[in-house]
Amino acid sequence: MIALLCLLLLIAPPAHAAVERPAFAPRIGAQLDLSARLTDADGRNLTLAEALEGRPALVVFGYDRCPNLCGVTQQAAAAGLRASGLEADAYRALFVSIDETETPADARAKKEELLRFTDASGLSAWRFLTGTDGARLAAQAGIAFDRRDRIRQYVHPIAVLALTPQGRIAQVLPALSFEPRDLRLALVEASAGRLGSIADHVFLLCAGFDPTKGQYTPAVWAGLRAGGLVTVLLLGGAVALFAWRRRA
Repeated sequence: MIALLCLLLLIAPPAHAAVERPAFAPRIGAQLDLSARLTDADGRNLTLAEALEGRPALVVFGYDRCPNLCGVTQQAAAAGLRASGLEADAYRALFVSIDETETPADARAKKEELLRFTDASGLSAWRFLTGTDGARLAAQAGIAFDRRDRIRQYVHPIAVLALTPQGRIAQVLPALSFEPRDLRLALVEASAGRLGSIADHVFLLCAGFDPTKGQYTPAVWAGLRAGGLVTVLLLGGAVALFAWRRRA
């Protein structure tokens, strides 16, 4: 009996396989299909290109009936955009459903909820999109998902993607770790110079995006810190060498 149990343990699949999370591998520069067909909250059929309307955009993939992070991410993004200082007409914010069973009515309900976290002008930039192509776009963006029928929910990663007007991924902001400045800079970066102030563009020249923090960090400061550390190490080495020579 013991030998049989050992054999079963050896051939059983690893426990982590049952709880393995869907892949999250968005790639900067990845192209999304501009001809993908979607439906907005008013029931209008449109392509991704028509939803972008020639503007840079922040894009979130999720589903309208999500009881977890999708709504929280929408709210944080809406509040952050409102505080970013950008005019709402200069960009788009897209929430694309990965659930092909969702309808414009679901999208409309989520859009109305968002009004508590922004104003009418801010809400005008948002498009809540449903349709069978939503899941395909998520896959193109490097975001996988897993349907759990028992609980009628999806397990999926969530992030805010900055998209160029041509549908390419310009930046990836981890959900809920961004500040209004990060949303602004991501849109400025995605716009290829069409948005933002001189200060924004100067900052981007002297800054880098830290994916571990999900924030833009001044690269000059990082360089100064690194330079300071090297200087300290060199001085320490020189002092140690001088002391060794004196003892010798």
